[in-house]
Amino acid sequence: MRKGRLQLLAHSLPRAVVAAIVVMCAATPAPAGAADRYTPLVQSVMSTPRWFTDSDGRVHVAYELRLTNGFPVPVTVSSVSVRDLGRRRIIERLSGSELDASMSLLAAPTEPTTTVPGSGVGVVWFDIVLRGRRQVPHAIRHVLTVTVPPGLPVPGTITDTGGFARVDRRPPAVLGPPLRGPGWVAVGSCCDGPHRRSLQPINGKLYLGQRFAIDWNGMDSENRFVVGDPDVTTSWIFFAKPVTAVADARVVAAVDRFPDQTPNHPNPVTLQEADGNHVILALGQSRFAFYAHMKPGSVRVKRGDRVRRGEVIGLLGNSGSSTGPHLHFHMMDGRSPVGSDGLPYVFDRFRLAGRIPSLDDTLEATINAGGPVPVNPAGAGPRRRELPLGRDVVSFAPG
Repeated sequence: MRKGRLQLLAHSLPRAVVAAIVVMCAATPAPAGAADRYTPLVQSVMSTPRWFTDSDGRVHVAYELRLTNGFPVPVTVSSVSVRDLGRRRIIERLSGSELDASMSLLAAPTEPTTTVPGSGVGVVWFDIVLRGRRQVPHAIRHVLTVTVPPGLPVPGTITDTGGFARVDRRPPAVLGPPLRGPGWVAVGSCCDGPHRRSLQPINGKLYLGQRFAIDWNGMDSENRFVVGDPDVTTSWIFFAKPVTAVADARVVAAVDRFPDQTPNHPNPVTLQEADGNHVILALGQSRFAFYAHMKPGSVRVKRGDRVRRGEVIGLLGNSGSSTGPHLHFHMMDGRSPVGSDGLPYVFDRFRLAGRIPSLDDTLEATINAGGPVPVNPAGAGPRRRELPLGRDVVSFAPG
């Protein structure tokens, strides 16, 4: 490297960073061909992309793209596109505010950023919406454009194609309802809410078991969550409602030893306590249904039991890592709720009653003010083989 170039680096970056970049360049063999070049962010798809149909009839493909920064300086993503390799076309392009909302650092998923610090790891949380099932690709690659700080012996803007993945085009599991009757509110469904970005480092690997999880809350006929003191468990009108098997299945886990939390004032819990009282059903084909936070003393099944679809397996509670009564439900490809990959699913039938406002507005209306939650009935009607979205209010068959 020429002396003048080193002086430029020294003026642009801290000396330690300059030294690191110089060492990287000096240690790199001369390129064997024109294809050899620096790609600061190394792309990898974290798990198999999978699809489902939502309650608006749209098809979603959900997965995560990990971006590992191999430079000791920050690198900023300016755009990322997803290419359908079979049809040779772009099916998604994120830039500007859309990219901001879809990207974060690995361990700070709620803090949007498009800049990955030196030696850091970023994640793009993809939720690709397609017109229909036929548009689901067989395989994809990603086209990533990044910018690097000035003064480095590389272009200021670099575009790289990588992150190959095959898409699982098999239909999602079709399930019966986990609950009975009207007034059930889907909180945190895919692809929004805290579950979607809840990557967990478990047993030496990163897993996202809750990718398609829903927290089920309920309302009475007057659209109230709570009647009485919201810090009292029994004031929540859906507390202790029956929880049902979503399919004919075998019980592979049934835990019933944890107390309920006090709503809005939970005690801290360990990883082993987080699920509270819970049941895991093996549905076959490496698919497992997981129910968490059930009422103490209510679990009606034990490991090894066979259950039929619609059978009551316990009651909705507030045990484990829970700030208020609800049923946490998701599908996964293994027996560990956190050490497995989350799988998509749909319910064979339900009725959409409408949608509630944002969760913050809902909590203000029903808990602090003690009043009903407004429900927008737009789009209400029967649904088949779809997954409720976050804030959907649905009715399941009564029994």
